[in-house]
Amino acid sequence: MDTSHQLRAALAPESIAVIGASDREASRGAPLWKNLISAGFSGRIYPVNPKYRYLGDIPCYPSIKAIEDHIDLAILAVPTKTIESVLEDIASHGTHWIALAPSDASVTSDSNWQAKIVNKAHALGLRLIGTDCLGIMRPSMNLNASYWSELPLAGNVGFAAQSGVIGTSLLATKRIRDIGFSTLINTGDEIDVSMSEVVDFLAQDKETGVIVLHIEGIRNPREFFSAVREAAKHKPVIVLRGGKSLQASQLLASRMGVPAGDDKVFNALLERAGAIRVYGLEEMLSAIEIFGQKRLPRSNRVGIISNGSGFGVLAADAASECDVKIATLSRTTTEKLHKIFDNPLPMTNPVDLWADADPRRIKLAVDALNKDENVDAIIIVTAPTFAAPLERVCDAIAYATDASYKPIITAWIGESQTIAAKKRLKDHPITVLKSPESAIKAFSWMAHYAQSRRYLAATIASESDPLPADERAIRNILEENKSNECYSLNELQTKKLLACLGLTAATGILVQSPIEAVNAAKNLGFPVVIKAIAKGVIHKSNVGGVALDLKTEEDVLKASQSILESVKNRAPYAQLEGLYIQRYIRQPHGREVKITVHTDSRFGPVISFGAGGHMGDIYKDDVCELLPLTKPLAAALIEKPTVSTYLGDFRGMPAANKEALAQILMRISKLVTDFPLIRDLTIDPLLVDEGGCIVLDAHIGISPNNLDKDALASHLTLAPEPSIDSAWRDIKGGQVSLRSIHAQDYDSLRDFLKRLSPQTTYLRLHISSNELAREKLIELTNIDYNREVAIVACDTEEPDLIHGVARFKRMPGTSFAEFGVVVEDEWQRRGLASLLMKELIEQAKIMKLTVLIGYVLRGNDGMFALMDSLGFVRHEDETLDDAFVVYTLNLE
Repeated sequence: MDTSHQLRAALAPESIAVIGASDREASRGAPLWKNLISAGFSGRIYPVNPKYRYLGDIPCYPSIKAIEDHIDLAILAVPTKTIESVLEDIASHGTHWIALAPSDASVTSDSNWQAKIVNKAHALGLRLIGTDCLGIMRPSMNLNASYWSELPLAGNVGFAAQSGVIGTSLLATKRIRDIGFSTLINTGDEIDVSMSEVVDFLAQDKETGVIVLHIEGIRNPREFFSAVREAAKHKPVIVLRGGKSLQASQLLASRMGVPAGDDKVFNALLERAGAIRVYGLEEMLSAIEIFGQKRLPRSNRVGIISNGSGFGVLAADAASECDVKIATLSRTTTEKLHKIFDNPLPMTNPVDLWADADPRRIKLAVDALNKDENVDAIIIVTAPTFAAPLERVCDAIAYATDASYKPIITAWIGESQTIAAKKRLKDHPITVLKSPESAIKAFSWMAHYAQSRRYLAATIASESDPLPADERAIRNILEENKSNECYSLNELQTKKLLACLGLTAATGILVQSPIEAVNAAKNLGFPVVIKAIAKGVIHKSNVGGVALDLKTEEDVLKASQSILESVKNRAPYAQLEGLYIQRYIRQPHGREVKITVHTDSRFGPVISFGAGGHMGDIYKDDVCELLPLTKPLAAALIEKPTVSTYLGDFRGMPAANKEALAQILMRISKLVTDFPLIRDLTIDPLLVDEGGCIVLDAHIGISPNNLDKDALASHLTLAPEPSIDSAWRDIKGGQVSLRSIHAQDYDSLRDFLKRLSPQTTYLRLHISSNELAREKLIELTNIDYNREVAIVACDTEEPDLIHGVARFKRMPGTSFAEFGVVVEDEWQRRGLASLLMKELIEQAKIMKLTVLIGYVLRGNDGMFALMDSLGFVRHEDETLDDAFVVYTLNLE
């Protein structure tokens, strides 16, 4: 059932009380009250201040308790010392939402005070927006409960900013005069209501079509990711955030009181969620304008038209920097362009119409590219010329593109040209920007968002599980080191652990002296490598602890002596454990890559991939992804860094085995997901060729954390699938196995639904047809495990055969979840629905949900009996369709 987001009462209120309202200019409440009155709010407003009987001609109340009307939102513009007592008055009146206007920052920024006030508010059943909230705007309601005097136009842009000055700066720019907003809110310090909840509201809000966020810090990264991912499925989410430099990160951390985290990791989080990252107000405004045309490209191939080669060249250069492809025009298109020009010269993209191009020529060129299937979007760059009056050019472009499904972007050279073009084209779905570079950049955001939506809506092919790890052996290695307070595994231990994951590692012999090193080398066969094994030394080469390609006994002897001396001098406090001798492996087609895991200060474990060995020192373009990985993400990660080119067919060498690389990434992902005490991991180099991968050197660092993950895997930002006992379960006349649903279950779920009878389909799914749309099936299988659990009962002989499904989805911002269960007709009345529901209830308790809610059609007697047997309570809800009965289960 669809339900309005609980924040609607706060962000689209029907009644507001301003506590501390005043007409004294220097007071906190005066500008809030003045702006609220002057905007003409469509709802009811009440000033509260014991010093006044009236404010203007509006009665003023001594306390909120004196107001007889229900109040949706109370705005506190009072001294800090009175906030606690006012909270009690608000709670006794029955108001739930409070916005905390700016007060004494020296007090309200103190974490102890914040914790105290939030605890008191929650004890009273209140929710707090802020502190330091500069206001809330809802233009369609003429709501201006803010410190900014002018209400912007009503429209479809929902804007939420943690920094109030970013919000006021946006409102002060001339460019927003033509941009309409659904909601604007400054979330302030977010001591209670979070940005995640605001994103959830904007995602559900029918007035909002584009979501724009300014972020400084993230208090709960998991909830933030879930909210943005859910919103981005249906609406563009644009995120502005600084923090690329060390100084900026430090400032962000001090502002919110939480670590800022690595900016590269934050980018990876946004990319995985499907959001668009922008830098600076100008980029943010361009992104708002580009997504305002409500058209998305199929891919990233752009056609460029200019009335001068210079600007076409600038656009092409910008495209190469923004991962935008210059479209290859079809033969039909080039022939049309030849006719336009009456010129036999080759026509290429960008299309140069020359400085004498008139509006007719521009229109015909746009027509030609618009009909070319190789072109996903068109960028038109025009400079002022005698032959192209702006008004006529605008009209020609509008006429040529109004019926187009492709995004159309125009770049007008010159500030006055840009302003005039915006005015002329404001009623058309055409974006007007001021330079070729900004137009290309804006298109790249559209292409990226379209690609993200395709990824979220893509089916994932079935795949075999990674090679089962020897978890007991891994556990023993980690436990031994933890109990000995040894938080850095040496190379032998690390390679032994990786072998338990199914990785192939170059093995060797640990010796204690140069003479033993020579004997070991003779046993292994030349050439060899020597490495120092020492506690306290992670990067052996930094202390002269590595010697490569040693071909003779004399080489080994000299290198061993040199290494021992070097480590002693350069790492005097290290505890030398010996010398590790291994074969120097030569692979004629081998490439060296690197896989690392590190723990980010804000976002937890992160896996990175890039060039290894000496190449890693040259390229330094490692790319990262948050854990856990999926197989498509692992494959995509391999293709991102510069070294990916080197992994393909290269100078006569066959392509490296990228499938083996992806499998290693997946196994490491599972290792770190299952064992939170792994602090960092480095495999460098990992030698890969067409046959597979060999670990040449590796290191693992551990922390004093618990060996096993907790029930929610809280060490990860992204929730992994829940752990469900896979043991076979007995039901009447057979057995089934239970597990979490996977994205790869698309085909299995589709086949399961097809086997349902019309009656079961109607009673359990509340729909008439069991032929669900592809998008809906993907939504049911590719789920966010932080908010949703889906348990499937599988056949014990055919594991891909599903016989029943039970699921719940948490309502955003609450501890409530709506559930459902359906069982295949032939497996009904055998206890399977009860088995699934009991496991679902256990998972709900693990996620600390308080209430499960279900909507059952009247006449579904089997479901009524199941609900009664499980302790659910029946409710008759007058607000619902008479066809439904509500069942709830209290889990507290």
